Amino acid sequence: MNADLHDTYAADYDAEVLTHDCHIAEVLFGLNYEFIRPGQRLLDAGIGSGISSALFAKAGLEVQGMDFSPAMLDICRAKGFAADLKQHDLRQVPWPYAPDWFDHLVCCGVMHFLSELDGIFGEARRVLAASGLFAFTTRLSAMLEVGSPDYERQTSGDFEIFSHASGYIEMLLARHSLSRLKRQRCFVGDDLFLSWIVQNG
Repeated sequence: MNADLHDTYAADYDAEVLTHDCHIAEVLFGLNYEFIRPGQRLLDAGIGSGISSALFAKAGLEVQGMDFSPAMLDICRAKGFAADLKQHDLRQVPWPYAPDWFDHLVCCGVMHFLSELDGIFGEARRVLAASGLFAFTTRLSAMLEVGSPDYERQTSGDFEIFSHASGYIEMLLARHSLSRLKRQRCFVGDDLFLSWIVQNG
């Protein structure tokens, strides 16, 4: 995962999302909606241009975000809804946030750029308050569902793309004391993704 590479398409990112009928951010928000309350704090890990947390802000949550792409952060900052934005690579742990600080954590459209996810789940456990919620997406491959590796690597243009086995995700949830509340399959183009809502503790 390379920040410069993500910078190159930052200006066109929002338009590309619409062109490809990608509504996974809305799906994730909808699955989370019953649990959110105005005034709660939300961290968007890999906030990009802000698509995945804009609806949470509209619902009255205080949004903070981090991303390793300066260009993406500039676009998000210009939208004016985020209370705080930090340039940080979410693979670098610990994240620059205090323990038990957030009510919600969102990581939408990010994990399929990463192979190993243990650090992210560990940080989710650390920065979320007791009973806080972690909403995230993973790319799914049917080949990974039974007796398979943790993930499958593919190449898409200049990007490495990873599909993760559901069993691998469930193992990480158990390791970090995160309990699954909801899981929903959804398509983005021809690619199948899972949207997850899990709870801390």
